[in-house]
Formats: sequence, structure tokens, C-alpha cells
Amino acid sequence: MLPSLLDQLTHPDVRALAWAIGSPALFNASQPVWQGRLRDDAWSAAEVARCADWLLALDRSPDALRAAAGDPTFNTPLGHVFEKLVLFWQSQRPDVRHATRGLIVRNGGRTIGEFDVVMLRHDGVIETLEVTVKYYLNLKPELGIEGCIGPRAYDRMNEKFAKMTTRQTDLGNTEFGRLAICRWLEASCGETRTPDELIVENHAIARGYIFHPSEHVAFANELSPNHGRGLWQTDEHALEGEWRNLAGREWLGPYLGAREERDWPNDPAMPRMYAHLQARANAWAETERRFVVRADSGLLRSV
Repeated sequence: MLPSLLDQLTHPDVRALAWAIGSPALFNASQPVWQGRLRDDAWSAAEVARCADWLLALDRSPDALRAAAGDPTFNTPLGHVFEKLVLFWQSQRPDVRHATRGLIVRNGGRTIGEFDVVMLRHDGVIETLEVTVKYYLNLKPELGIEGCIGPRAYDRMNEKFAKMTTRQTDLGNTEFGRLAICRWLEASCGETRTPDELIVENHAIARGYIFHPSEHVAFANELSPNHGRGLWQTDEHALEGEWRNLAGREWLGPYLGAREERDWPNDPAMPRMYAHLQARANAWAETERRFVVRADSGLLRSV
């Protein structure tokens, strides 16, 4: 349903929100290591169906979403923008009474973690949501997820996978995680509970793209068979056809818009993301995505 819905949406923030809701999971939610916590593609499809009319209405009147997402010309980390989109979406659920993002967990004066999104449902249950959006280059397919690295060399898929499947999705079960939730409930929701009284459900959402060296390369079992994907290459070879550099939050989902590039933040040290464009009646639409890495980049030697 997501492709047909995207065909009807034109505002870039609304399209990014729709992609956040309905794009395939990055990781394989059926693997036992997730303990059923990772939201799978069936859940996402149901959410797209539930939100379709709301998204179409937002496309006609996007002011509330634009305010929630923030100014796209500011150099806001993409992960923070994505969290804002997820909070905006999840807080609109009919079963959610209150929601927040970035809830810090401390042990005394020491920060030991952070909840990306926390929700209080009308039935009294607390939901925590670990949220991530990632873009990995599959540099060495033979190494599995250890061969996948982000546009910055310190961002390694195997490390993120290990944290998401353990510490980050277990935070709601810890003593200090529950204390942080109780403080939020009292300060923002007007409820007083003890940590032992909390019923907490921990979930995760993982979105993004994996860029492979070729179309038919094998990929790790930890990845969803339906994960968003593209190819990567070095700048030794020119891109042929109509390609547009994507900057900032344009990375969030398939591009639709003007051929001209926006004057948005674009880190020159990072690999460049490009969308192959096809002309439509009133805009250019993305048909393929490519990561281009400098041939002399240390990133290529980091795995």
C-alpha cells in the first residue's frame, strides 16, 4: 500500500512520515534474538492502512507536521528528525494518551541510557520504542553484518544490532529505566506509580537502506529480506543519466520534487547519496538510489 500512497503525497515531510510508517524493516524481525520486539512488515502495513486518510489530510495541511519536524535548513542529525516523525505518528494513535521522546535515564548524576520514545496508553500500559534509521554500505558481503558500515567509519552495523537487541530494548526492564518512566508519569501525565506497578512493553523500529556492491549479492541473515536497498560505488565512475544529490532529510524515503538541488546541509566528508530521477507530469521521481564514495576514502579500508 505504501507505493500507491506515496504516489498521492507531494509534501516532502508528509512523504518522509509515510515512509517512516510503512517502509520495510531494516532487520529480520522473525529472528529469535529480537524476542518479538522489532516491529515487522505486517505491523507496518497495518499502520499505513490505519494512517492513510490522516496522511492525505496532512498533505493538504502540513503545518503541524512541519512544526514538529523542524526547519529542514538547520543541520539537525537525521536520527533526531526521524525520532520526531515517529513521535508525531505514534502520539496520534487512538490508544495513546501521552507520549514523549528523548527520556534520559540516570543513575545519580550519571546518564546510563535514553528512551527514544515513551508512550502511556489508555489501558495504563507503558510502551517504549527504540527508534533507528540507518544507511549502511555492504563493503564486504562475506563478513555478514560485520562487513556493513555507515557513512562514518564508527557506525558499524554489528555494533548497532548488538545494542538494539539487548541493552537498548531492555532499558524499560531496568530499575533506573523504570524510575525515569515514573518521574515522567508524575511530571507530565499527572500519575503516581512505583516502578513495580509499571507494565512495560518494549519495542523497536528500524528503517533505512543497505547499499550493496551489486544487485545480486548475498546479504546477512540478520537483514530483512525486504530491506530498502541500493548500490554503492566509488567516484572513479560517473553516474549516467538523471541523478540528483540528496541532502539532509531528503534521505528519508523516495524523492519527489524539483530537479534542482536544495541548499541544505551536506557534509563534504560524507559519501554522497544520489537518486536516479524520472520525469513525471509535474515533478521528478526517484527510481533508484546510489551511494558514491570517494575512491581515496579511508571508509573503504575500515572493514
